[in-house]
Amino acid sequence: MKAFFYEIGRWAAVAAVIFIIATAAGGSSAVSSANPQDVLEAVCQSADMTNMQPAPNQTVKRFYGIDPSEYEFCALYYPKTNMDVDELLLVRLTDSSQEQSLREAVQSRLDAQKNVFESYGVGQMELLTNHSAYRSDSGFAFFIINQNADKAQAAFTDAVRGK
Repeated sequence: MKAFFYEIGRWAAVAAVIFIIATAAGGSSAVSSANPQDVLEAVCQSADMTNMQPAPNQTVKRFYGIDPSEYEFCALYYPKTNMDVDELLLVRLTDSSQEQSLREAVQSRLDAQKNVFESYGVGQMELLTNHSAYRSDSGFAFFIINQNADKAQAAFTDAVRGK
């Protein structure tokens, strides 16, 4: 009987550690009640949007291979010229099952941009490598390439969590 309780305690400890790691790594799993437009505005205010413009749905499809109509909300800001790499994507997921494929689409886009600029775009590669961020939190997903990526990421987190 003692061995039985020992085994239960051991598995409970393992489950607690997994829960703590998952919560720390992935943020909140609760769905935010934040208005997507308010989240977008908060992020845009914290980022340098000078070199970006809003994108139509066909640009989202071309850049990321995703259909914006499959999401509750999708907004993309992309470079005004093809020599810039600044980009902002904000998506409100319809359900959590979309997050992995979106994460893969974002990684593919980032890799494609790095391939384009690796041999001649020193400034662009700096942004792509050191000033890009992806975050999924509370039913939203966010990707940015911008000098102010850290500030924008903090604004995103605060906005979706209602801070």
